[in-house]
Amino acid sequence: MRNVKVIVQGGPANEEVRTLPAHKKNPEVGDKKTVFSSHLLMEQADAESFGDNEEITAMDWGNAFVRNKKTNPATGKIESLDLELHLEGDFKKTSKKVHWLSAPTDAHPLIPVVLIDYDYLINKKKIEDGDDFTACLNPVTEYRVNALADANVEHLKRFDIIQFERKGFYICQGTKDAEGRMEFGFIPE
Repeated sequence: MRNVKVIVQGGPANEEVRTLPAHKKNPEVGDKKTVFSSHLLMEQADAESFGDNEEITAMDWGNAFVRNKKTNPATGKIESLDLELHLEGDFKKTSKKVHWLSAPTDAHPLIPVVLIDYDYLINKKKIEDGDDFTACLNPVTEYRVNALADANVEHLKRFDIIQFERKGFYICQGTKDAEGRMEFGFIPE
């Protein structure tokens, strides 16, 4: 995933760690630690969808206005954003609710992860007599997306289930890939 650097006007001068519910509707799940700062990362797809001066909701924080988008002329990709906090704003009135991570620091690093999804083994509903079985096999059935997660994933053990917001539920594989990324397998609904 390509990340966009975000500067938050009105954000905290120094990093703040706040304890929030790990699941908004199920307090039995426990709490998580969330780092708030004036330097964030957001996903490229979200940044590309923002209009100039649009009010968005930064999930678990509040509303902000998009004040400046810097685009790389060669690639057309967003390189950076400036947001202005507007905590008085009503999240019900924004059409975009986006996830963010505080930019990594020595005190609060981000954890490299890989999100794994699987496709069907065969590419048709029913294999008929006379079908070439090998022609019915999907050539690619595993998809891996490199991502970053906050430090709350470090304590997870094999078979622990976590929800990556706006992505879905994943199960911790208890393994790391060749690059040392924690592996998480998608759980279909």
